[in-house]
Amino acid sequence: MNIELIKVNKNEKEKLEKLLQLYLHDLSIYFPLDFDSEKCEYKYDLDKYFNNDFAYFIKSDNNILGFILIDNNGESNYEISEMFVLNNYKNKKVGTISVIKAVPKSEIAEKFWVKVISEYTNNNYELYHTGKYDRAELYFSNN
Repeated sequence: MNIELIKVNKNEKEKLEKLLQLYLHDLSIYFPLDFDSEKCEYKYDLDKYFNNDFAYFIKSDNNILGFILIDNNGESNYEISEMFVLNNYKNKKVGTISVIKAVPKSEIAEKFWVKVISEYTNNNYELYHTGKYDRAELYFSNN
């Protein structure tokens, strides 16, 4: 599967909004989210992703597999705000590949995530460096 990140154009915003509703519905199991009963949708303002921040569709063979939203915090400081992969593409490394493509390798970020995952799992995780860019992959169970 050839996975690409394609920047979402303003004329595709409606597609992104539909995917976002699926994501927010899934997320609402874990976090209380504001739901607008009049519009029958979860509240989320996507406008900033068409200005200084970035919205990408995750695609393969021109099929949308999900999306990734990236906040530009200035001075080369980017943050993945939201990421969503459709259920039929989960557990196929779509999310992993998308993050790798979206975020340049950062030793600082790697150290941060190793520390967080180490504390969260009580050192029960596996760390691998893979691919031509020697990216870190952390594997753990949250059971």
